[in-house]
Amino acid sequence: MLLLPATLSREEIPILFHEPHVMKGFRPLHYPWMSYFLSLFQWHNELLNIWTHLLALIMVLVRASMWWTEFDLLRDPYMWPLSVGIITMIILYVCSSGAHCFQNRSELVHYTCFMFDYAGIGLYGFGSTMLHYWYCLHESFMGSLSHQLAIPVGAILAVLVCICCSISKTKYKRPYPFTRRIWQMSSVASIYIWLIFPIWYRIWLYVHTGEWDPSFKHHIRQMCWFTLGGFFFGSDIPQRFFPGTFDIIGHSHQLFHICIFMTTYEQLSALYLELTGISVIIHNMESPTLFNTWGVLILVVVCNSIVVYLFHISVERKLEDERKKEDKEEEDKGEGVLKEKAELKSNSPNRKSANGDGCDVHHRNGVIH
Repeated sequence: MLLLPATLSREEIPILFHEPHVMKGFRPLHYPWMSYFLSLFQWHNELLNIWTHLLALIMVLVRASMWWTEFDLLRDPYMWPLSVGIITMIILYVCSSGAHCFQNRSELVHYTCFMFDYAGIGLYGFGSTMLHYWYCLHESFMGSLSHQLAIPVGAILAVLVCICCSISKTKYKRPYPFTRRIWQMSSVASIYIWLIFPIWYRIWLYVHTGEWDPSFKHHIRQMCWFTLGGFFFGSDIPQRFFPGTFDIIGHSHQLFHICIFMTTYEQLSALYLELTGISVIIHNMESPTLFNTWGVLILVVVCNSIVVYLFHISVERKLEDERKKEDKEEEDKGEGVLKEKAELKSNSPNRKSANGDGCDVHHRNGVIH
């Protein structure tokens, strides 16, 4: 039977798999890979985490197929940044849905799945940096230092997101301290501030000059959705106030996933208006090259893959050391029990002898009397 058995309560699974204020709906460990894949169609507390980002993946693929017929995504160098951005979105949602689908299989798989998830988040940040700095610039921003450093800084921040989030996952144990959230949210906030800066600049100009662009409504919505997602991610609301009520449907991580889904949706809607507007800013720039588009993407993918591999090896050793330590403690405990039993056994004849001598004395005393 490949289907997973009934879900478990938090008391029945290792503490590593606990979620804040979630009391039930956990999948059991150590079943075949296919069982966790088939859990896509079973009720558990990760189900909507998986499907929200699977639906986001489908949305991105549908948009990409539509744009494939309208833009020359592979042969036109001016469309290469768009292609790179779409690929990073696909990687993000594959990694995220895969992590939530398979993370319950074992402790090592749990750690490794979320490291891939963090790599995908960093890549998405890099892809969004490329999209915004190629297609969403104001002409007065072109040639500035920030514009020239946009792609290198975005690539570095993408790798740092993977590193910082992996540290947050492996350095701390549940119940996690707030310091862990600082590792996660500060790194993600850094790359988000960098990637959104060209759009902030254009909106700032609108406030002062009144230069409105139809894409602004979608850009503003994507910023609102992302901010709302950060709130749900960091607050554990609503389950914080109603533990056990939102275990399957409605807990904060699911709401966070929906917000990121909507962030991508609004981002793609804004990009389409940028690409089909009267003045497409990218044609005023130098043509993108293979190196500063596909080349940097490959570099970031390789770097994040190395980060994931190194942390995977570190966690594997850590778990092995913990198992050896537990085995040694069990062995020492067993030896202690055996030693105690041996001492009791060795002392029992003496007690018997003492009891026997007492009987003889009483018996002799009886005879004398």
